[in-house]
Amino acid sequence: MVGGLRVPYVLAFSGELVSTPVRFCAVKPGGGLRLSYPIPQKGDWSYGVLRARAARHRRGEVLWRKVNPVRQWNCMRAIWCQVCGRDARDPDSGRMSWIITPTAFRPVAWLPEAGDTNQPATCQGCVPEALEMCPRLGVGARVVSVGEAEPVAVLADVFQPGRGGAAILSRHNVYVGLDEFALHPRVLATQLVVRLHDIREAAL
Repeated sequence: MVGGLRVPYVLAFSGELVSTPVRFCAVKPGGGLRLSYPIPQKGDWSYGVLRARAARHRRGEVLWRKVNPVRQWNCMRAIWCQVCGRDARDPDSGRMSWIITPTAFRPVAWLPEAGDTNQPATCQGCVPEALEMCPRLGVGARVVSVGEAEPVAVLADVFQPGRGGAAILSRHNVYVGLDEFALHPRVLATQLVVRLHDIREAAL
């Protein structure tokens, strides 16, 4: 709790920020270059892309406008509530509760009632609290239920290789599909994006 407000599970704390540099390393002789940390660790790569690191101890100042990349990733993959960190599925129907906003939702034109988002689900019990404590959710927000969610992309920083394996940032916060394999060796993923299917309006 901070100032009487519950800190949403997905938010980052200043003490969790990690500034480990990245560089380009040879995958194998003749295999090209791939972005990596100087000392790789288990779990650095997921879906073929390098993930941003972060601690998870929740120490330091709350960064109200920044999500912890590790917790965001876990929320998107396991469908955990961004507020309480618990399962956001309805135990009876199996459908998932979501608050979607224009800035964090990208409709898929060729699929009915579908769209991509980097914003985690919000369980039914936390929806009223989320709408009340976050002014940004109150602007154009829709409360919906979702039938299925699948990982389809990441938001990532894209790098170019420089001299001696140096990584030079060329683009920031880019939508990179999990099927855009040619880009994968050059990205540092900060958030996971899922595609929501069978979106239906839900009552509070």
